[in-house]
Amino acid sequence: MTDTVRYGTDLHILVVGGGIAGLTCAGLLEQRGFSPDVVEKTDSYGGLGYALGLWPAGSNILKGLGTYEAFASHADPMNTYTLLSDSGNELHSYDLRPLADEYGEAQLIWRPRLINVLRETVSDETIRMGTTVTDLHQHDDVVDVSFSDGTEDTYDVVVGADGIHSAVREMVFGEISLNYAGMTSWAFWVDEAMVERGVVKEHWGDGRFAGLYPTDDGLACFLAVTAPEGTPDPLDERKARIQKSFEGMGEFIPEVLDELETKDAEDIWHDDFYDLRMDEWTNSRVVLIGDAGHAPLPTAGVGASLAMEDAAVLTDELARTDSTRLDQALDHYVARRRKRVDEVQEKSRRLGTFALFDHSLLTAVRDQVVKFYSQERMENYFRDFLSSEI
Repeated sequence: MTDTVRYGTDLHILVVGGGIAGLTCAGLLEQRGFSPDVVEKTDSYGGLGYALGLWPAGSNILKGLGTYEAFASHADPMNTYTLLSDSGNELHSYDLRPLADEYGEAQLIWRPRLINVLRETVSDETIRMGTTVTDLHQHDDVVDVSFSDGTEDTYDVVVGADGIHSAVREMVFGEISLNYAGMTSWAFWVDEAMVERGVVKEHWGDGRFAGLYPTDDGLACFLAVTAPEGTPDPLDERKARIQKSFEGMGEFIPEVLDELETKDAEDIWHDDFYDLRMDEWTNSRVVLIGDAGHAPLPTAGVGASLAMEDAAVLTDELARTDSTRLDQALDHYVARRRKRVDEVQEKSRRLGTFALFDHSLLTAVRDQVVKFYSQERMENYFRDFLSSEI
């Protein structure tokens, strides 16, 4: 414990995790005059990851950081959203530009590009790579932290920004079960000529899904199927499993499957769909942001934006408090974020279920609904993602 009251930028803050949430938080803290510490478990930032979407609420934070132009130079706006049936018939094509005119563009970018943009907002001495937290011990007003490099330090606040498999969350909140969504997925790069820049195409099939997402660095293909939890995906069977799962799907899929045969199985990313919901994101002086506290399904492409919004709100609250009122500041962060996060998580779940109906009758009904789902209704649906204030 300490008797010294620390104000504003004198607060000692640790950010655990140097991904999108952690780097955004650290960059915003430094911009406001703080000197946070950041630890990241990987030894270096490599080229891991595929396309991700960033909604205007996220890209607006980059404008505040002064890095929007660097981001936009590598991002592709989503101008058209085309939905196809399992067989390849066009169900509907939506123009996203009216929403962009109203709120700003939704954009696609290769994840390492976004990481590089955010990394430039954080000073080199702030980040310790290849370092993890091994122990946390909370007192009434500070947190003692031990690190994997043998060092120790004491902090006013510890920010857990270390993703869906957060070590900070497990240390402080215990084991929290992830929720399996009944889907497994793969991703790899394909020929850019398959789709025009600015056009997103998705097959909503019968228990299967396929999407093409153009970025400045290439065309990302995401595939997903319904599957029981724990279904194995051995490398030597991966390509054959994908071929079998998507046999007979129309439009761009035959070309995708042809290109699949040229890939090494190790270059095909695989993951199961889980989300995370928690009743509490704070415990005394430890707070969770991004996927560490509320990982949504990837179906709506909002995880990166939510993480950046969290970082902006938390930083705002920390900049207006002192070491004696941190509990209230963290409570205010939760109060400002809870409603939006809950709504987006629920929409992501519903969208995933809707896109991967695993029943031919339900699929047929869904396809008819999409055919008659107007441009106006689509815009109203996405306004919920776009109009919420942070």
